[in-house]
Amino acid sequence: MTILMAESSNSSSNVRPFEYDPLLSNKRKCRYHDEQGKEDTVSIMINPATQQLSRYNMVAPDFNCTAMLNNEINRLQLSTLFSKYKAVVLFFYNYDFASIACKDLSLIDHYFERLQSLNAMPLAMSTNAEMTRSILNFIPSFPLVADMTRSVSRHFNVLNPETGLIRRAAFIIDNTRQVRFSFVLDDNRISHSMDTICTILRTF
Repeated sequence: MTILMAESSNSSSNVRPFEYDPLLSNKRKCRYHDEQGKEDTVSIMINPATQQLSRYNMVAPDFNCTAMLNNEINRLQLSTLFSKYKAVVLFFYNYDFASIACKDLSLIDHYFERLQSLNAMPLAMSTNAEMTRSILNFIPSFPLVADMTRSVSRHFNVLNPETGLIRRAAFIIDNTRQVRFSFVLDDNRISHSMDTICTILRTF
């Protein structure tokens, strides 16, 4: 059975904040789901190679990090996005030049307009967004966020303390900064289930 599981960099005075055009993203208790991911109000198909947790009472930090959008580097604060969007889908991805990083970012970019139609903004976060930019052959439609202090990655428990690498994951955050669902991928052969993410976004 698959489990459905559901601070900030220092600001810089010479970096402008983002402006978005909405037309252009000890133990935690968890609830177990069956293989069909059935809940009270929605049925979600669960990929057995992923760990998915429904997180209750988990609040995302109001991080303020350097981010890149349209080849411009500025500051991005999570809370500012909720004046235009009902949700943020925060993706964590590897930065080690592996092809999986390009694959994840290409997939998010492919679904960008669909996520926007659901009033959600995707963000992609790594511990070094600058390195990943150099291996991309396209300009993402969504911000690439740099968690240089690794504080955000630690908060979401996706940082491997031994290697310093982050696990591939996605967190759906509503406009109260409540984490609705998370999806952690421990197998690089598996892609994010974007259809599942869109299904969850339709429920609130």
